[in-house]
Amino acid sequence: MKLITVAVLLAVFCYGVESFRLQKRDAEPTAPPSAWGNVVTDTLWDYWGKGTALASGWIEDVKSWKVDEKVINLYTESAAAIETYTGILKDQIYHSWNQQ
Repeated sequence: MKLITVAVLLAVFCYGVESFRLQKRDAEPTAPPSAWGNVVTDTLWDYWGKGTALASGWIEDVKSWKVDEKVINLYTESAAAIETYTGILKDQIYHSWNQQ
């Protein structure tokens, strides 16, 4: 369950980072009229750039863990187990209703 939660959170975070990159590339930031505003804006954009670079590094690290393969294997094994137990339950119900 923890692995699925981490995978979902990473997917949401990756989508946010990638969509921000596209927005940043498409739209140039507009500078406020004062020089102080330029300094603040530049500083904030710099921090945001460093944060997205760090997040991208983390994303690449997580991709190297092959989480997607682990999630696929977990899903396949879980689906097989659920199918088996569902079949057993179906047989139990069938034989309890159709007793001869």
